[in-house]
Amino acid sequence: MSRYLILGASSEVALAFMKAHAWSEDDEVIAQYFSHKDALEELAGSIPAKVIMRRADFMMDEGVSEFVEFLREEKFTPTHILHAPAFPVRNARLTELEWGDFRAQMMIQVRSFFEVMRTVIKPMSRAGGGRVVVVLSAYTMNVPPSFLSDYVTAKYALMGFTKSIAAEYAGKKILVNMISPSMMETKFLAGIYEGVSEHSAAHNPMKRNARPEDSASLVEYLLSDSNTFITGANIPVTGGEEY
Repeated sequence: MSRYLILGASSEVALAFMKAHAWSEDDEVIAQYFSHKDALEELAGSIPAKVIMRRADFMMDEGVSEFVEFLREEKFTPTHILHAPAFPVRNARLTELEWGDFRAQMMIQVRSFFEVMRTVIKPMSRAGGGRVVVVLSAYTMNVPPSFLSDYVTAKYALMGFTKSIAAEYAGKKILVNMISPSMMETKFLAGIYEGVSEHSAAHNPMKRNARPEDSASLVEYLLSDSNTFITGANIPVTGGEEY
């Protein structure tokens, strides 16, 4: 039996992974979401695994605390974790941002993952290990774009924390990796300047932007037993584009 903890389960990458994965009736899934419930609910009802959907607002301290307490009450020790919570991205100059913008990104991206991992890492170790995948961004691969400082800062912080976990728990057979997709056309790009998405696609070697299924297939491998020796890696999913 495998136990999957999917954070940000209503995000496009998480939904694409859940749709493509070969589930069994013995699998158990806790799927955390905040919004866009309908697509997740429909998918959860179509797979044979036992899925518990749990709404939690990771932007709020109490939302994170309540979700962690729920995991404790359920005595849920995951064998696989996918961390993919998403938050709307918007272009803004530094002088247009407030610390609250940075805090919101850090809460959703980093604080939630910290609290969850702090709760489940020891049980995972005692159970014999596991696999963890964190969704980052190609903006962590080299020089990031302008006007996204809150988003980029949170992704770099998440990368540093994830690499630290990978190093600390490699000896416990917990393999922790990251994927970094290039621009992906999702519902969270509404705040990006008009034309940026089209420009990104035109300049990509494959002449298109990333799709959720491009990342889902890599998530599948990194979470599988086929991955026996990859940990601490941040793998680009960019169609050959360099960042």
